[in-house]
Amino acid sequence: MSDKQHIRGFSLIELMVGMVIAILSSIIVFQVFSVSERQKRTTTGASDAQSNGAIAFHILDRDIKMAGWGLERSAVANCTNFYSYHESTGGPVPNFFASVSIIDGGVDPDAISINYYSDPSDANFDLSLTSLTSTMPQSSSEVTVHSTFGCGLNSLAILSQGGNCTLIQITQVQGPALKLQHNPGGGAPYNPTIVYQNDNGWPAYSTGATLQCFSAMISRTYLIQDRSLALQQPDTAGVMQTYEIAPEIIDLQAQYGINDDPLRPQVVTKWVNATAADGWNNLTIAQTARIKAVRIALVARSAQYEKPDTSGNCTTTTATMVADWSDWATFDTTNYPADWQCYRYKVFQSVVPLRNIIWANV
Repeated sequence: MSDKQHIRGFSLIELMVGMVIAILSSIIVFQVFSVSERQKRTTTGASDAQSNGAIAFHILDRDIKMAGWGLERSAVANCTNFYSYHESTGGPVPNFFASVSIIDGGVDPDAISINYYSDPSDANFDLSLTSLTSTMPQSSSEVTVHSTFGCGLNSLAILSQGGNCTLIQITQVQGPALKLQHNPGGGAPYNPTIVYQNDNGWPAYSTGATLQCFSAMISRTYLIQDRSLALQQPDTAGVMQTYEIAPEIIDLQAQYGINDDPLRPQVVTKWVNATAADGWNNLTIAQTARIKAVRIALVARSAQYEKPDTSGNCTTTTATMVADWSDWATFDTTNYPADWQCYRYKVFQSVVPLRNIIWANV
C-alpha cells in the first residue's frame, strides 16, 4: 500500500489549479503584448506622420524657392499696364507676374500656385534678352530685333517699354532677317486676333523696347485633397491632372511676406493673408513685386487611430492643443474628419524666400 501511494498522479483539483494559473499567466502575457503593440503602432504612426510631413514640406519648399525662374525681372520691373490673352479664358492671363499666389481656403486649407517661365530642370536654359531695332507698326504681328538667340517656335515673349508690357507667342523665327512673328491662330493660344488687340488698346512698341523670350509658362498648384497633399498641373496635352504627393496631410495655411518700406525693398516688413479683407486676394502687378517670401504651416496626421476613453470620447488631440500648433496660422477643425481628435498630428512651419524675386532686386 505504501508504494502505491508514492506513485499516484495529479489530482483533479491540482490540474484545475494549474490550468487557472496558466490561463492567468496567458492573460497577463497578452495584456502586456497588447500594450506593447499599441505603443509600437503609436510610435510608428508618429514616425509616418513625420516622414509624410517632411516629404510634403520639402517639395513645397523646393518649388517655392524656384518660383519665378526664367523671367528677367529687370526687363519687366516697370510694368504698370499688362496686355495678355489666352484662348482658354478669352481674355487676359491671370496672375502672370505672380511667382507665387495663395488661394485662400477660408475655413478649409489654402492652396499655393507657383509659376515658372522656363523648366527649372532644363540644363540648356538660355536667358534671351534683346531689343527692337525698328518701330513696330500698330497691330503688327512682326517685330525686328537685334538678336533672335533663345527665341524658338512657340516660345513666349514679353515686350516692354514705357510702363507697358505685352505677352506674345512666337510663331516663326526668321534668323537671318532678325525678325520674330507672333501671328494669331494656328496653335498659338496666347496670340489674340487683330480685332481683339485693337478693341483692347494693345500698344505698338518703338525702337529700343526690350523683348525677352522664355520657353513656356509652367504653373503648378499644391492643395489638400482627400487628406493628401496633391499637385495639379497640365500634362503634355494640356489636360489638367492631379497627382498625390504625400498621404495623411490634412491642412495647409500660408501667408505672403510683403515689403512696404521703400528704403529696405528686399526686407519682409509685414505678413498678410490672401483674403479680400487684407486686399491680397486678386494680385496686381505692383503687389506681386512686393511679395518677398511665403510662410507655410503644414499639418500631417498619424495613421494610427487612438482608442477613445471609457466615455467614448477621443482626447488624443484637443482644441487646446490645436490652438498651440502655430503662433500665426489658424487651423479650423470644423471640416476635419469627425473623429479628428482620435489621431496625433505633426506641424511643420517655415518661411520660404522667393529667391528669384529677391536676387532680381525687384
